[in-house]
Amino acid sequence: MTTIIAQATDDGVHRGAGSGWTVRAVLFDLDGTLVDSTAAIERHTVRWAERVGVAAGPVLALSHGRKDAEFIPLVAPWADAATELDWLHRLSVEDTEGVTALPGARELLTALAAHHWAVVTSAAREVALSRLRAARLPVPTHLVCAEDVQRGKPDPEGFLRGADLVGTPPGECLVVEDSVAGVRAGQDAGMAVLAVGEAAKATPGGLHLSGVRVRRLPDGRLRLAR
Repeated sequence: MTTIIAQATDDGVHRGAGSGWTVRAVLFDLDGTLVDSTAAIERHTVRWAERVGVAAGPVLALSHGRKDAEFIPLVAPWADAATELDWLHRLSVEDTEGVTALPGARELLTALAAHHWAVVTSAAREVALSRLRAARLPVPTHLVCAEDVQRGKPDPEGFLRGADLVGTPPGECLVVEDSVAGVRAGQDAGMAVLAVGEAAKATPGGLHLSGVRVRRLPDGRLRLAR
């Protein structure tokens, strides 16, 4: 389920699933938003937790929506972070079994012009590209990854960078996110936020991503609606 979590400005961005959204650009999270990589990520995270000798459950909870470089020191401060990051990175790039496009993702992306959207992800660039290709989704012209920011989600830096890349003020962007950390990052960036997946479970009603359609208005803005 999806729903509007936050609204940025009065420039035509409407609250509520029924009214839709009028924006100039859309900034998508990747994992859990455009691609279903849950099985792969959990498989990799559990293997890494076993490698460093920690319980998998807390690691899975802390890792959702965060950069690997940020959650690794939180759960294994005694380990060499660079070595562990490289190990997890290689596994994530090479093992894409089960990674697929989520319903509606391909249709929505192909309906948008390249300059109207970007992907802002906590994954490393090589990992993000491998998952996009595994899911057979368009590779975005504008891609903000872990190595492009100093502070990962819930910090708004990534979404603000994404807005800059597409040449759109933050208040005219719609963020599509599935993690609590990502929702907070979009809110703090001053953007409208459309929560999907895990982030939307606590809020009843709304749309499925597969129900969202987009058209370009005469003034160049995008109208997204059921």
